[in-house]
Amino acid sequence: MTAHQHPPSTARATILIACKELRASFRDRQTALYAIVLPIALYPVLFWCLIQAAQVLEARRQNTVVEVGLVDGGALTPELQSALESTGDPAREGLERVEFQALVAPPDEAASRAQLDDPEGPDALLYTDPDALRIEYDSTSGRSALAQSRIDSRLDAFAQARREAAATSAGIDPRELDPVDLDQRDVAPAEDKGAYMLSFLLPMLLVIMAVMGAFFPAVDLTAGERERGTFETTLLLPVPRLAVHQGKILAVTLSALLATGLNLTALALTAGHLWNSFAGGGELRFEPPLVAFLAISPLALLFAFFVSAVLTGIAALAKSFQSGQALLGPVQMLFIVPAMAGAIPGLELTPATATIPVVNVVLAFRSLLRGENLPLEYGITAACLLLFAVLSTWLAVRLLSRESLLFFGGSLSPKRLLALLFTPAQGR
Repeated sequence: MTAHQHPPSTARATILIACKELRASFRDRQTALYAIVLPIALYPVLFWCLIQAAQVLEARRQNTVVEVGLVDGGALTPELQSALESTGDPAREGLERVEFQALVAPPDEAASRAQLDDPEGPDALLYTDPDALRIEYDSTSGRSALAQSRIDSRLDAFAQARREAAATSAGIDPRELDPVDLDQRDVAPAEDKGAYMLSFLLPMLLVIMAVMGAFFPAVDLTAGERERGTFETTLLLPVPRLAVHQGKILAVTLSALLATGLNLTALALTAGHLWNSFAGGGELRFEPPLVAFLAISPLALLFAFFVSAVLTGIAALAKSFQSGQALLGPVQMLFIVPAMAGAIPGLELTPATATIPVVNVVLAFRSLLRGENLPLEYGITAACLLLFAVLSTWLAVRLLSRESLLFFGGSLSPKRLLALLFTPAQGR
């Protein structure tokens, strides 16, 4: 550096270091895979596989023929048997078939259970006693539960048809059989329904993807550099040491934000196609929640700083890339478990829950997706996330600035760790 050149400021140096570390980080295959490739390809491929698997399973279910043991107690009529054997829909003729075989009534419940457990036996038993019909089935068996479901639905349709026929023959309007005519209408717009469903999934993924996006860069830029022996070279750059450490945290944060943004966008764009493939469309409409994404961006940025600083600081304690991965494995669960708890229905964003780390950002994102106006709760969430981000960044910088810790070859006890945290930093 010549005499008339001045070293860059700490802020500018931090950005330069972050750009350098980010480029180096994305040269790693694992980082590129988790941050870029998976978000772009994962959800379309995953949803296509889910759709194909669901269609195969549904076709298999419809073509499965169940066998019902018929214990005729005298109440079975040709009309009833015909109703039980038919779906009542000509378009589904030949599907969801039920075949009956006449059986002698088992002497007791144990004998009934033995017949249902027999691989060669019936899938369910139907008793046609004069007083009442009775179905015996095994709810832990897929075929037995399927047989019960088909018999139950067809019996309901048959009973309703008989009631209406009896009322008509007696000169009574079948509608008078229902004392209350309840007309249920869901007035929620289709796009609100879609946003409501996404509100349980996207916020949890915000946390998971932020953690996954920061995981490998945090390990690579600390323990990975230590293992490769390049950390000393980074420290020799003509910039303040503080800028080097802050630049590493900023690089990890940018990686986490990139992975999170790509994942959430890919999921929001493909969720509608997945639902329409299952439900036939028309009931829900999914639109990319751009307004909610913009509103959550400041909170997501603070949360990404919080996550990245925690992971980077802890990864700095590892001696190698492999030990860094093992060390951060349990730490991930400290973020993912509260994120899953925050997705529980009934748990809402309040001034109290807005102070809980991780849970607050999940509930805030969920409320924003639903269009809820909660300025106080959002403000408390932002303030808490800012506090967490500042504290975690301070601790991470303290750890990264301890050369005696970074190049320490022995075991690290909690007492020594605390002593290193609160001793003056080395270097400029």
